[in-house]
Amino acid sequence: MGREHPPETVFRAQELYCVDRMTFAQAAKAVGVAESTLKRWSDTYGWQAKRDEIAQAEMDIRADFVLARSKMLKALIDSKDAQVGFAVASLESLAMKQAEAIRQGRQNENAAAIAAQPLREIRTEADAVAALEEALNIRMGRILANPSLVDLKTVRELQQAMALVQGMRKGADKGKARQKGLTPETTEAMRRKILGVES
Repeated sequence: MGREHPPETVFRAQELYCVDRMTFAQAAKAVGVAESTLKRWSDTYGWQAKRDEIAQAEMDIRADFVLARSKMLKALIDSKDAQVGFAVASLESLAMKQAEAIRQGRQNENAAAIAAQPLREIRTEADAVAALEEALNIRMGRILANPSLVDLKTVRELQQAMALVQGMRKGADKGKARQKGLTPETTEAMRRKILGVES
C-alpha cells in the first residue's frame, strides 16, 4: 500500500490539473508525487470531468463578457450620449488590456495586482484626483470580471464619476484652489461610492 499524502497535496494537484490545465507529469512534479499517483487520484475523484466543466465555464464567461460589451455598445448607440461613450471607451480599453493579458497567460495578474494594492492616502488635490481615478479603474475591472454587472445604469454611474474626476483633473492641472468642501473625508466618501463600499 502506497504512502498517504496530506489532503492539501491532493487539492493542489487537482487545482493544477483541472484549473491550470497542467499535464499529469507537470502537476506531479509541482506537488512532488508520482505521475501514476496523480492518475489514480484523477480516476478516483473524477478530475477529467471537472477539468472539462471548468474549461466550459471559462468559455461561457468569455462569451458572456463579449455579449455584455455588445449590449453596452448598443445602449451607447441608442443614447447618443458623449459621456456614456467615454465610459464605454474606457471599459473597452480595459477589455483590450485584459484580452492581451489572457493571450500572454497573465489573466489573473492585473486583477491580483489591483486587489493587492493598498488605497492611497488623500492629503492633496492631486491625491484626491488620483484616488478617484484608481477607484474608477478598480470598479471597471470588477465590471469586466463580472459581465452580469454591466447595464446602462452602471455605465451612467461610471460616466458621472468620470465627468467629476475629469473636472477635478482639469482644475488640478490648472493649479486651481481646492474646491470648497472637497476634504479628504469627502473624497474618501466619493471613492467608497465609486467602489460600491458601504459606509
